[in-house]
Amino acid sequence: MRPRLLFVLPDRGSAQDREWEDTTFWPAYRDAARRAGLDLEVVVPEHVQFTAGEARWRGEPLLPERDLVVYSTRANPTHGVDLWNGMSTVRSLEALGFWSAIPIDQAVLLNDKFATAEALRDSPVPTIPSVRVTTGRDLGRTDVQALVPDDWFPVFVKPASWGRGLGCLSCPDRTSLDGALGLASGSDAPVVIQPTIRDVVADTRVVVVEGEIVSAYDRLPPAEGGVANVSKGASTRLRSEIEPQVERLASLVRERFGLAYLCIDLLRTEDGGLWLAECEPDGAVTGLLPHGEEAYRVLGARFTAYARAHARHLDTLAARGVAA
Repeated sequence: MRPRLLFVLPDRGSAQDREWEDTTFWPAYRDAARRAGLDLEVVVPEHVQFTAGEARWRGEPLLPERDLVVYSTRANPTHGVDLWNGMSTVRSLEALGFWSAIPIDQAVLLNDKFATAEALRDSPVPTIPSVRVTTGRDLGRTDVQALVPDDWFPVFVKPASWGRGLGCLSCPDRTSLDGALGLASGSDAPVVIQPTIRDVVADTRVVVVEGEIVSAYDRLPPAEGGVANVSKGASTRLRSEIEPQVERLASLVRERFGLAYLCIDLLRTEDGGLWLAECEPDGAVTGLLPHGEEAYRVLGARFTAYARAHARHLDTLAARGVAA
């Protein structure tokens, strides 16, 4: 029976998003999966139904021995209504014995930049000092400003759980910080406040498969500055040199989180400094690596690692006498 990757995603994209996904993103993933000997489907959570001991999708039973579940919590503002639906669907699949590439507890932790940094406080690459604030209706009744030292300014404010560089901005003083927090409270978005890391020349993404670095590339911010996300105009270049502390960090995240695949994002400064920014358990490489074959190599390594982990999961179930 040919293994099948099930990428569980809410159907929340716009027509333009969907066109790009259907013509560029998912074809590359499907091709890489095929090369690795797996099928791949994109599954909308509300299309999965459950009955005693069974999950069904599009009228067919899903099978723990065939189907590998890939789900990462997406907490962007347009995804809020879908968040619980996706998480509870995947947790129900886990309860039925399905292997999940990113277990729900890890997905939640790694989706939050503050929680990730706290889980990696002993990182060989330093984490950025942070204050995490849950904004909302009672924001004005909390003494947030007292938690932010004067010498942090200008501070960098970013949503704790959003991706793609959304909502990130620099606040030069406490008045602008107060305004940014007020805007965030309109969507109840938890935010992280950090001292600005000066002279950042690149945001380096390190791709880790089973504890080994299989690729690394720099995302270079546009000339006018801002975040180094490709969706915001950044360019990319492959890295050939990996610092020893980054190698140690790759081993640490494997030991700490046990994930077959994970991307580490690092801020790189002009003087050679490195700062741990966040970890992405479903970090994308399609369209980011300089040429297609490198992306296929990385995706192939990821999907092959998933297949190995799934096989170990089935062996564990069999040893316990649990039928998959």
